[in-house]
Amino acid sequence: MDIAFVIRRGCPRCASIVKRIIDIVPQDWNIVYERETARFLNVPGKELDKIEADIIITVGGDGTVLRTLQRARGPVLGINMGGLGFLSEVELGKVESTVYKLARKDYRIERSIKLKVVLNGVRQVDCTNEVLIHSSRIAKIRRFGIYTSDNFIGLTAADGIIIATPVGSTSYAFSAGGPILYPTLDAIVIAYLAPFISSSRSMVIPPDQEITVKVLGKNEDCVMVLDGQENIKVGPSDEIKVSLSENKAEFINVGRSFFERMRDKLIKNVVD
Repeated sequence: MDIAFVIRRGCPRCASIVKRIIDIVPQDWNIVYERETARFLNVPGKELDKIEADIIITVGGDGTVLRTLQRARGPVLGINMGGLGFLSEVELGKVESTVYKLARKDYRIERSIKLKVVLNGVRQVDCTNEVLIHSSRIAKIRRFGIYTSDNFIGLTAADGIIIATPVGSTSYAFSAGGPILYPTLDAIVIAYLAPFISSSRSMVIPPDQEITVKVLGKNEDCVMVLDGQENIKVGPSDEIKVSLSENKAEFINVGRSFFERMRDKLIKNVVD
């Protein structure tokens, strides 16, 4: 069994959690460390895009989970070090009991779709959460043309557009008023950030549709953000195509259902 560790950048406390875990993992497991983790533990490490393991444990927040899903290969289990942590299933008080579950193989692997992103014919990294196309300047509305396959959806004036997976439907798209989708569904959400016309509503489209977004007008500079990790400047001369990727995001589930996480992370936080 190969187990890999990835921590939030610049987080010695996260590295201390890794130390707790390696003290109790089975001795016959092969342990791999991403370079940031290795730096704190003073052990050899690998670049993230060179890591492939049966289990990848991330320690940090959802950003660490998404960065790992972009670069490494293997199912991911996130340990939450603060914040909402919707994708980071394990809280600090459950670390040891979770490791024992992993040792007993008392877990399942859940797979969800990723988005393939092509900018001007060049493929970018796949997205587990969302593709965001947003005005690069504060309080500057932008105009977008949106198409699916050979169909024209319409023109929209807004601060930005979010194209999200079911996993990403609980993130930025949710805060923009989009629907929550069950994570194993094959569907894509389109949501708008502060649309000028109130009739611009979120929609759910089938996974066989390719979404094309064009920034309209002159000097309407924007930025495309991929899972909150990659930032790419885009403008009126650029064409963004988003479709279903052949790759899947893999998550390790140690027992909590999607609805339990939704109640704890979304509904409870709103009510409290």
